[in-house]
Amino acid sequence: MGQLKRLPETWGRQGARRRVPCGLHGRLGGEPDGDTTSSEPWTRGRCLKTGRSRVLDANRPLLIPSNSPLPPATVDMKFALSSVVAVLVAAELGCAQATYACPGDNDKTMVAYVWRASPLSTGSTPIHEHPADASHRGDNKYKLKCGVGILGMPIEQKPCGSLAECASRCAANAQCLHSTFVDGDCALKKAGNEFQLSELASWIFVEKVPAGQTPPQQQNDQQKPLTGDPTSFACPKDEKKRYSTNGITYELRCNTGHATTHWRKEPCPSLRECADRCAKDPECYSCDQHHTSNTCSFKKAPAVTAVWADGDTWFPVACPDVRATQAVKEPEIASNLTCPTNDGKIWEGSDGTWFYLQCCADTSAATVVDQGSAGSHTECVEKCVKNKQCKSVAYDSARSTDNCRLYGNAGFSTTGADRVHHAFVTDPPTKKANLTASKRCSTECPHAHGQLYQSVTGENFLMSCNMRFGTAYLKIDRRDSYESCMSACDLMPECRSVEYEPRTKKCYYGTNANQPAISAQAFLSAHSLGCAGACSSCKKGCDKLGNAPLPADSARCDEDHGKLVVAGGDQMRLSCKHCWHSAAETIRANPAVKTLAECAKLCGEDPYCHGANWMGPNVGCNLHPSVGKDGNAPTMKRNAECDLLTPLTRSLANYREEDITDSGNTARNW
Repeated sequence: MGQLKRLPETWGRQGARRRVPCGLHGRLGGEPDGDTTSSEPWTRGRCLKTGRSRVLDANRPLLIPSNSPLPPATVDMKFALSSVVAVLVAAELGCAQATYACPGDNDKTMVAYVWRASPLSTGSTPIHEHPADASHRGDNKYKLKCGVGILGMPIEQKPCGSLAECASRCAANAQCLHSTFVDGDCALKKAGNEFQLSELASWIFVEKVPAGQTPPQQQNDQQKPLTGDPTSFACPKDEKKRYSTNGITYELRCNTGHATTHWRKEPCPSLRECADRCAKDPECYSCDQHHTSNTCSFKKAPAVTAVWADGDTWFPVACPDVRATQAVKEPEIASNLTCPTNDGKIWEGSDGTWFYLQCCADTSAATVVDQGSAGSHTECVEKCVKNKQCKSVAYDSARSTDNCRLYGNAGFSTTGADRVHHAFVTDPPTKKANLTASKRCSTECPHAHGQLYQSVTGENFLMSCNMRFGTAYLKIDRRDSYESCMSACDLMPECRSVEYEPRTKKCYYGTNANQPAISAQAFLSAHSLGCAGACSSCKKGCDKLGNAPLPADSARCDEDHGKLVVAGGDQMRLSCKHCWHSAAETIRANPAVKTLAECAKLCGEDPYCHGANWMGPNVGCNLHPSVGKDGNAPTMKRNAECDLLTPLTRSLANYREEDITDSGNTARNW
């Protein structure tokens, strides 16, 4: 054996076990004799290929042969390690203080921090700390998945002493993305799908940790609040979880992709990073992350999702974080129907009808006027504009067909429905009125504008200041005033309008019966509205003065008998003057309910209800189960005491017409 040289005793920590190449094991007091020039690596006191045990004690000096491949030590005991060995050693020592075991540490994360050593390092600097002369290349964060393996051939598979060391080996290999530990071996993988096998444990790459960042403490990676910073996401456990980044909230949909082609894709290490990149691109609406290739594909709106076994997708969330409990009194005007941005705003349809938008909501209770397909939320609302019976709509953004439902009732709803958006007809917006400069009985502008002038024969003229008609004239003459110009028109049977120019005192007579359309500061105009008292033979609506206002817009009998009603998230059929009958002890009475719409909503939201009777505001709403305590299902009778509701998804939906009987009661006492 060649001459031995002593390494500094400060190398490593007191009492710690260290992995060194087998050829560097040197001589330790009381150690077994062996080949000191072997090039086989040792780990945790065992040579990986020969299996010979060796316990290295940092309290005792380590001797290496002078013919070792390492450079000779300097006089002050400095030494240098090759960059490859330094990376491997440093990677393990950096996590030597943490231990991991399955199944107890399942889903925990670790950061394997590695760096490239400079050509010379002093032996007095512990390798597991970041030395000043080291070039830190960035750290890798991994999550431990117990009972999970990675499909595909390994790029390297060697014996390994621990789970932590296996993660560190992956971090030290630029081609490695995941690693699997089994039977003392560590298999490094470029990529691959996960599979279940109880004997395995795998480290799944999460993300790169920027150079210089302090490695985080161990954590169990539980999902943090939406406003927090979740470290990673994985399917299927994070299905439907939400993540906010750059002001956009996404929902994770596992084993889902887009039906249309992406416009751009790029390599991406994690699901979270894929969402981050999409949020930073103004053109990106949603994105897919491929399982095996680790690529992120970006999609533009509109984007339609489909089942996809090879990846997962991030889709923007349309629901507001907090649902409103009442309508905004002075809503803002929206330029489009995008959710959740325009939740609680109003939007104008093509005919001037205004709609109040509620994102992730459906009607509380309304009759269905029509149902069909729409290519967009806007197209669905425009269907309502064209259907004069329609007063509100529900658009299902998750469906491409049969996704637009028109309702015959309108009103604010508190019924939540993910990815369904509700819009109902509402009052148009207003602004503060400007005070008019008009004065009654004046024929001088600007006070005469908008006022009526009644001529001596009883003809009414509507006066307009600073306007003219611009149509052909009957004749032109001069009059000393605007009033005399109108009086002269009154005496001409064919004259219906005048234009007067005070500068020249010219009066232009015409036949125009509409409002003037041309703005002209120099002119005054007026047009005839007919004679006073010409409609005196009409009732003028006097017979309707005592009429009460219409009730609140909601489903009601007998107008909506037999119609489909949507309430409480369920569809049901309304049958006026019919009752469900079942054992009295099984009926749930709700006397506080005061309207048919409230009764329908209560039944839709309560799974107990398979049929409901609305019995007027004095009795309330009675809910009936599928089967009573007597073992019999409810029966239906024609009975004026009730209006009944039957949910279409529950047991009484298919009650046959021939099974309905008469109760004999045809008079309603409420």
